[in-house]
Parts: sequence; structure tokens; C-alpha cells
Amino acid sequence: MEQKFRQVYIQGMDAIEHFRNLLAIPSLSWKEDGISAYIIGKMEEYGYHFRDDEAGNLLFYRTAEGRKVMLSSHMDTVERASEPHVLENESTFYTDGHTALGADDKAAIAAMLTAAENKPDALFLFTRAEELGLQGSAKLRKEFFLPFDIAAAYIFDASGPVGSCITSAPGKDTIEITMLGRTSHAGFAPEKGINAIKAAARAIDLTAVGRIDDETTCNIGSFMAQGSANVVPDKAVYVAEVRSLSNGKREAKSREIKANAEKAASEYGAECRAVIRNLYQPYTIDEDNPALRRAVDAIAAAGRKPVLKATAGGSDTNNIRRLGIDAITLSAGYENAHSVNEKIEKEEIKALVRLAEALI
Repeated sequence: MEQKFRQVYIQGMDAIEHFRNLLAIPSLSWKEDGISAYIIGKMEEYGYHFRDDEAGNLLFYRTAEGRKVMLSSHMDTVERASEPHVLENESTFYTDGHTALGADDKAAIAAMLTAAENKPDALFLFTRAEELGLQGSAKLRKEFFLPFDIAAAYIFDASGPVGSCITSAPGKDTIEITMLGRTSHAGFAPEKGINAIKAAARAIDLTAVGRIDDETTCNIGSFMAQGSANVVPDKAVYVAEVRSLSNGKREAKSREIKANAEKAASEYGAECRAVIRNLYQPYTIDEDNPALRRAVDAIAAAGRKPVLKATAGGSDTNNIRRLGIDAITLSAGYENAHSVNEKIEKEEIKALVRLAEALI
């Protein structure tokens, strides 16, 4: 039976109660005001001060003195989890199969709020619009974290049981190609037109996609060319992405996509406009890294087995590390994120609380 949850504000809530409340608050990317207000209300109740930046990212602290650990999660969900049809039994939160759950990343928020109630001398960062290519954390600046001395940052935002540490992640580019042709009547004067769809299709055909090598992937993710069948189309737009652990390989593949589009445009007499955007940079963390060693010890203290692994996805960690902060992504316990099969075991939420407390 589907169960709807209302917000309940009581003293000393545990992570499960926080999680229920958070699931009831819609929080699409750049529309996280409800979640933001909930977090601010609870953290101020627990005795924290906070600052925000132009993007609405939130940083909570009790004092500015001393070396600190920072915990982080993002406030937004994918659109499929904006109004989740939440079900639960004694052990698990899940949905009715029509929506995602939003445990990515509300389970992490719930665990952080629970750990924060004991008033540790730590920093708590909540970011916006992570699901749109890390847009919120991309706006973070070094000045936002002054005067704090941050020993390490831990970002709870990876799938799988609590205990995994992400030791490498790729950087990512998006490449938007606009192919401009010339319109004409497809029946009366097709020779007067330049078919933008044909030119774009040729460019895509020239581009290898999928797994390029052991460090690099490429995908054509969308293609848009609205029009009528009796008109030679004069505009087609497609968007590609490139991910790689190597900056050089990522940049070279992005340039190749642009060059293929220009070549195809030339063949058909069309005009090509290409925009390459770097969304975030890659990273690799050595096994002797102090922040990683601390995470491994904390995972063991929380009663879990540490697992070191790579990921093909980005997280706020990519952007936080570029600021000179030693940041590591940790798994947050949820499974099948973004899908209608998303779920999380209640024991994973409790384990995440233990891990947060062990880290700080």
C-alpha cells in the first residue's frame, strides 16, 4: 500500500525519521528551497551557524578554529524522484515502481543531520544541482571555505552498500553541435535546400562512440530536428559527451567530434557551430592518501568492510578537489539510483550514520 509522509518536527529525530521527512519535500535541481529550509531549521536547532554562496550551497559550522573534517551531500534529486511514491516495510524503503525514490542523496542528508545533532566540531556541506552535471558545486570558490582548515572532505554520493571508497573518477565534456542547412520545399525544389539532418547524421557516423579505450567513453545523447516531411530541414542539433580519466584523451576526443561535424558540414555545404564545455576534471587517489586511510579506518569502525573502487561517473568530489581540498566519494547505501527500482535498506541508513560519526 502506498504511504504518503508528512513532515514531523520533533526533538532528537533519528536518521529514519529525517529520511521520511526529506522524501516528502520535492527538490528538483535549482528548486531545492524546501530541503534547504528543512536543513537550515534543523542545523540551527542543533547550534550551527551557516553561510551560503550565490548558488545556494550551504556550509554549516560551529567554530572556525581547529582542523576539521567536512561531510557533504547534494540536496537535489532527478525529476523522476520529485514526488516519489514511497513504500516501506520493516527493513526497506522502495517505491511502487512508477517513480524513483530519492535516496540519492536524501539518505546522506538524513545521516548527516543525525550525526550533526551531537554537535561535533565538523563542517557540513549541502550542494545544489548536482544531478545537472555538478552545476552547484561548480560554483564553489576557495573563499567560501575560509578560514576553515579542512583535513579531508567526504562526499556521500555513490551507489552500493556503505563501505565503498571511490579512488578514481573521470572528467567530462559535453559537445553541442548545431548543423545549419538551407530550407526549401522537399517536393518542388529539393535541390535548392541543404539538408541539416543528413549533414548531422554524417558527422555522427564519422564519430566512434561507446568505450573508446580503458580510460575513455563517448556517447551521442540527444538529437533534435523538428520539422515537416515536406520541407528540407535547415537545422539539426545533437549533444555528445566524453568521459576520461585522462585530460588529454578527453580533450582530443572532444576536438575529434567537433572536427567530424565540420567535415560533414563541408561535404554538404552546411554550416557547423560547435560548443565544447568541460563540466569537471578527473582525479585518482593513491592508496596511501591520508584522507583515504582515514575513510578506511572509519568504515571498519562502523562495522563494514572497506572496498576501494573506480567509478565512471562524476560527483561533487570532482569540483571540491579542484579547490585543493582532499575529498573522497563514499557509498551512501542506496541501490538502482534514478530508476523506478531505487531502494535503500534501513540498516544502510543506520550504517551511514555510524560512518559519519566515525569520520568526525
